[in-house]
Amino acid sequence: MAFPFEPAITAPRATRVQALGRLAVRLWDQALQPICLNCRTGPESNHGLCEKCLQLISLNATCCEICARPLTQNLVCGQCQKIPPFFDRALTPLLYVDPVDRFLCGLKYREQFSFARFAAGVMTNHALKTGQKAPDMICPVPMTSKTLRKRGFNQSAFIGQLIAWQLGIPMSSNLILKTRDTAHQSDLKAKERQNNLKGAFECKRQVRGRHIVIVDDVLTTGATANEISKTLKKYGASRVDIWACARTV
Repeated sequence: MAFPFEPAITAPRATRVQALGRLAVRLWDQALQPICLNCRTGPESNHGLCEKCLQLISLNATCCEICARPLTQNLVCGQCQKIPPFFDRALTPLLYVDPVDRFLCGLKYREQFSFARFAAGVMTNHALKTGQKAPDMICPVPMTSKTLRKRGFNQSAFIGQLIAWQLGIPMSSNLILKTRDTAHQSDLKAKERQNNLKGAFECKRQVRGRHIVIVDDVLTTGATANEISKTLKKYGASRVDIWACARTV
């Protein structure tokens, strides 16, 4: 008498050696899996962070449509209405609060270069998600040669190069030069900030008709970004956008 159904196909029983081999492969995979840059325990999910730590990030979700200053709703802030900046738009996906401030300070002052990957990943994703037009060139905010020698690296250049690779856009680290040291903008009053940066940047060549994105780690007063944008517009740039990982509150 024939059986109405064929018996289910089953995998052959693994031998002891095969079972131990599969266990070793799983343990090896777990050992090689990147861990979270923040908690150092959970497996990496995105941009170097685990799912739990990604929830700690504060988004700059409602902000000025030009300078990205945090607001209660998306519109153009009073400052940009009164005195429009030279740049066309600032894109800053995160707020400069814990843990993002720790990440960026770790990159800038303690050479924790893994956080450059975090910043670049967040910025690239945000640019793609918001449908930003691809620029002709990416340029990091420059340092003076004295500051660069003292710190040893430019964190904005690290971030910018990663973004350039991910988006397939050329980056120039020497288009804009900072010709003299300046005081920290946050320590100065409004008028002092303007004089502090006046003539501090130089463009090495004409950029007529080009769309340029300036990359930085943090956007604070916006005065540095504005002065660089002013210089680029003077040399013919048709559009200048500012991309920074975070905006101060």
